[in-house]
Amino acid sequence: MNNTSNIHLLCVSDPQHALAVSLADKNLKNFQYALSSGADPNVRDDSVGLSVFEHACQTAGSAKFIFECLKHGADSQLPNINGKYPIHLAIASEDPDNIRTLLDTPGLNIDVAYQDQTPLHLLFDRLTNNNWENVFDCVKQFIRKGADVNIPNSDNRTAIGVLVKNSKNWQKNSEYWRKDILQYCLKFASVDVDSFRKGELRKKIVEYFPDITIPDFTMETNLAVLISLIKSQNERKFDLALKQYKDKQTDEKEWQREFKELLKAAVQTGKLSLVSKLTPDYYKFDAGSDLPELLARCCNYGFHDILSFILARTGHDITDVKSINSTPLLSLVVKEINTLKDREKCPFFKCLNILLEDGRVEIDKQDEKGFSALHYAVKYKVDSAVELLLSNSAYIGAVNMFKELPICEMHPETLEDYLDSCVTANEKRPGDDDYEVNIDFSCLVPPHFKKNYTGGTDTPNKASDEMLPIVYMANSSDLKHLLKHPVISSYVLIKWLRLSLYFYINLVICTLFFLAFTCYIVRCYGQEDVDRWIKELLRIICLLGTTYMALREIGQMMLHVKMYFASIENWMEITLIIASYTVLLKEFQSEARQIISAVVILLSAVEFTLLVGTLPVLSISTHMVMLKTVSKNFLKSLILYSIILISFAFCFYTLFNVNNAGNTRSSNSTPKEENDEPQEEEDKFNTFAGIGTALLKTVVMLTGEFEAANIKFQINGVSYLIFLLFIFFVAIVIFNLMNGLAVSDTAAIKAEAELIGLSQKVDVISKYENALKSPKTNGVLIKLIFVVFPRTFLQLFPDYLPLNYVIVAPNQSNTIFIPRPQPRGDAESVIEVESHIELLPSGPRSNEKFKLSLGCCILPSISKMDNKIMKYAKEILHSRNKRGHVIDKIQPLEMRLSKIESNIETILQYLRSKETK
Repeated sequence: MNNTSNIHLLCVSDPQHALAVSLADKNLKNFQYALSSGADPNVRDDSVGLSVFEHACQTAGSAKFIFECLKHGADSQLPNINGKYPIHLAIASEDPDNIRTLLDTPGLNIDVAYQDQTPLHLLFDRLTNNNWENVFDCVKQFIRKGADVNIPNSDNRTAIGVLVKNSKNWQKNSEYWRKDILQYCLKFASVDVDSFRKGELRKKIVEYFPDITIPDFTMETNLAVLISLIKSQNERKFDLALKQYKDKQTDEKEWQREFKELLKAAVQTGKLSLVSKLTPDYYKFDAGSDLPELLARCCNYGFHDILSFILARTGHDITDVKSINSTPLLSLVVKEINTLKDREKCPFFKCLNILLEDGRVEIDKQDEKGFSALHYAVKYKVDSAVELLLSNSAYIGAVNMFKELPICEMHPETLEDYLDSCVTANEKRPGDDDYEVNIDFSCLVPPHFKKNYTGGTDTPNKASDEMLPIVYMANSSDLKHLLKHPVISSYVLIKWLRLSLYFYINLVICTLFFLAFTCYIVRCYGQEDVDRWIKELLRIICLLGTTYMALREIGQMMLHVKMYFASIENWMEITLIIASYTVLLKEFQSEARQIISAVVILLSAVEFTLLVGTLPVLSISTHMVMLKTVSKNFLKSLILYSIILISFAFCFYTLFNVNNAGNTRSSNSTPKEENDEPQEEEDKFNTFAGIGTALLKTVVMLTGEFEAANIKFQINGVSYLIFLLFIFFVAIVIFNLMNGLAVSDTAAIKAEAELIGLSQKVDVISKYENALKSPKTNGVLIKLIFVVFPRTFLQLFPDYLPLNYVIVAPNQSNTIFIPRPQPRGDAESVIEVESHIELLPSGPRSNEKFKLSLGCCILPSISKMDNKIMKYAKEILHSRNKRGHVIDKIQPLEMRLSKIESNIETILQYLRSKETK
């Protein structure tokens, strides 16, 4: 009675839990009450992934509970997360009553498969001496309900085939029940013993059960038979069966569904002949024929001939291209390549070549983890695939879910060899005036600017981070040297040339502000002997400069709020702007004004120094890096050594402040002279009066400024000893140690001056480019910012470099030319767009190349390629030509050796044939 009350209360509070408890207790009445209280038998327990109904199905003796669940809406056709249906779970119970209750459900699919096995397959797999009676009873119920015993599994065996396969030693093992089950199945079910596995079932029945008579039965051709013939690769019989089946098929929709299944089975075999027999000449593969799955299957198993066949029968419209690229095919292939096998014989490498030669396959397609084919090629150390992908312009800046680029683990020599191949020349001699060097940037083109881009939300008008791989190189110790490579350095140079106009305008305005403000504060502020118009002119210039900086900072703040306030430099600029307005808007005389003015002069000088330090002049950028590096290292050292400095400061304060205090007391009785005050202030500094003064004096002494004559040592020798220890450890050891660190840092920076200059330029370009990648587009001010500074004004692709490369004329003052594609239909087009780098349409183009133009006529000389870049490019071309000559000399020798080997083989064959005679 108490338990009944408890279950009723539980049903009110949590009927779902009450249902599970009732099943565990095998209490049918409580189970029925929980169902009537609103419990749902289809709700799954998250901990085990099964519902109460599914628990009942797999638990023996639960037929009544299964019946109640079905009566209250349990879904017998709903699979669980593993793909098992309730009928499969009931088989695990081996309870005939459970099976009978489920089979009585209207509309139940009794032949539903789990991992290509029907319920009968699963039952015959479970047969043992201990459970054969229950299993046999279950089999009888399935056969009475009309279960199809002729459905093959993944091994192309029917359920009866599984029974016979395991019956080889049935007499030896005293499994006589196997004969009874087989006789029952042959008597009450129509068993096809000839259509599967080339008649293997008939042969085994005759061998294992010679006294059993096999009834004559010819199964009518159906989908299962056709799939079986495909799996057994019996092409002759398959042709006849397919023709017979198609002749009698009247439902076109049903045939299309079955055709897909047949096509998948044919592709799974890897036999091109079967696939071609299924598909007539006019057949075109598309999304309706499960094209993505078929292509993925070919890539997973290396069926290169079928892959080529399917791609040749696929259309070229947008829908077809999207269907082809719905899965990352190149990634699937690269992951399967075995580096130990010969690439010429590797089927996966052949698939890779086929996909890359097809212009519709997206080379930079990323999977759910963000990995591209190049990511996997680098990860699995498939060097040949890396080289092939790079040669087909795979993007080196793709970012996966771990924020990694393909070049993160790429061998520097591999990347350098590819970059070398991007530098080519025309057929002219190096001394000719029309000699040209082509520098290809295809590996830096973002995927959404390529013609076959199909995924993501990016659009050709979206600002992209074209500097991402360059920034990574600049920050990588292994790849940093590649910044000097002609491909990378010329790419950075062209970016810089597009930015230079805005950069120099900003530099000029900041320079005028710095000079005007300094002159205004030093010569005009608070002084009456200055011409008023000069004073007002300087003040107006300072106000305009401050307003410009304020607008600049507001624009940066609106574009990237979080990133903006994370920068110390931005906080310094905010302080500079506020302090400048405080001084300029109202003139007042006070100590506060002097402090603010001094702060503004100092901050503006720091701002101006940092800005000048970003100039692309090698000596300036190098010295700026020296200043930053040495300052950081000094501060790091002082953090550690400050423990010693502070200790010495406290020691000096303790030792010498006592003497100072005594002198102060003795002097109280005598009147002070006014002229003694400066002397007393100096004495306080030299006698460490006060903790702050002691700390400041100790830091000054660190630099070697001791003024030991003014230090009043105590009579005891401890003060002398401590002072000597300070001189040794601090003034000699620590100070010289920090000087040595500065010298070593300076030497290291000078050794890498060129790389540091390039790194500085990369940082500046990346900073400006990232500032324009704001996701915000609303707001009047933001729209105004993008009018003045368009999102894409730093972008090179696709409009500025539509063919992804530039032409440099070394003998024409290193003039940079940008080629443009010819209009369609022009037969005299010199520059053709390769299929794998052809860009999206971007409007009409001119008919020939034109010079790089910056819209900056005041600095025409900077629109030329740097001499160092061209010198490096010429060295690459020269070394390549030398290697080509060596190969040309080696190849004839290899051909002669091959011919000799062939002749020797012919002679040996002739001698063997003579011996046999």
